[in-house]
Amino acid sequence: MSDNRLGIPVVMYHSVGLKMPDWKWSYLTVPADIFEDHLRWLVQEGYTTVDLNDLYRHVAGEHVLPCRSVVLTFDDGYLDNWTYVAPLLRKYGCKGTVFVNPDFVDPEETVRPSLDDVWAGKCREEDLPMRGFMSWPELRTLADHGPLEVEAHAMSHTWYPTGPEIVDFHHPDDGYYWLDWNAFPEQKPFYLREPQKSAVPLGTPIYEHQKSLAATRYFPDPDEEKGLVGFVAKQGGEAFFAEQHWRQKLVEQVQKMRQGKESNGRYESEEEQQARYGFELGGTRKVFAEKLGRQTEFLCWPGGGYNERSQILALQEYRAVTLGSADSSPVRNRPGDDPQLIKRIGVPSIACHGQIIYPGGRYLVQVLKEYQNNWLARKYRQVLKALVLLRAFIVG
Repeated sequence: MSDNRLGIPVVMYHSVGLKMPDWKWSYLTVPADIFEDHLRWLVQEGYTTVDLNDLYRHVAGEHVLPCRSVVLTFDDGYLDNWTYVAPLLRKYGCKGTVFVNPDFVDPEETVRPSLDDVWAGKCREEDLPMRGFMSWPELRTLADHGPLEVEAHAMSHTWYPTGPEIVDFHHPDDGYYWLDWNAFPEQKPFYLREPQKSAVPLGTPIYEHQKSLAATRYFPDPDEEKGLVGFVAKQGGEAFFAEQHWRQKLVEQVQKMRQGKESNGRYESEEEQQARYGFELGGTRKVFAEKLGRQTEFLCWPGGGYNERSQILALQEYRAVTLGSADSSPVRNRPGDDPQLIKRIGVPSIACHGQIIYPGGRYLVQVLKEYQNNWLARKYRQVLKALVLLRAFIVG
């Protein structure tokens, strides 16, 4: 059954497996049993998982997909996409797409065990490695044999300062992982192993910032960082941040340092930005061609961050690009929409007591039906959400 009026939902996952409590972004991890329930319900309800090439052809009017089609995507290339996602997709006869940043690929030439090995009795599930990112051999295996296609997530997936305003200061347990990514890029593939161990000096100023491919990069005055880091060191280093008014003291220090002094900070030029964007986009394709023996055709924006210039450059390199979650355009992945633009929805989640709950497959199916303008599914999903919240309230 097909209906050209209906859009094809594209679902965005990240990590799947077991949560890492010491990771500030652990809310991105969908529990493995919930993900398996998603797949079980998709199959049970007659859904077909399709790839981005299928979607492109559908939207371009070259091929009509069944109305119960869905695209499953996974951002960032986490190791658990190898250990959990790929085996579970194979188990249920499904497929998906993983978007990978070359900067984060584990450089070790290793293929690690997965759920397939657990099921074969070769190891225990509790012994599966989870922290980190996939290696090139693992990505080559997926690119050659599936069930995950490998596509581009640009090169760096970082944030850059965009102006002189200081919005925070590097302090213990703050989660500004990208400070280390920018200072020590060679360590990117390993940051999840000890996510709280930052090598960037405490007190380093956090300037206003944006995703790398949405930013006009600002290079701060190096004397400012040096002065603030030195001030914190003299105040006792990490112990300084136990004081009640540490932030106000640093703000006052900034004011003193800037008084009567002209800043040595600067913005990147248009030429520098063009070259940086070109490396992020075109350079990524070259790396994948070399490492995987094939070209990537689709780009997912890291963190959903892009601007007009980076989007123009991306569409010169790739067949299609994703839209950010803030996009309010009417694009729904329907025939007649622009096939170069891919609209995604986040994996269904419910916020409760400051936590993120990922409902099971019954809820996911209603979300997919609701995406295709099924008002009964919307009502049913609202009932399911109320039940999830009630259960969470009772459990406490």
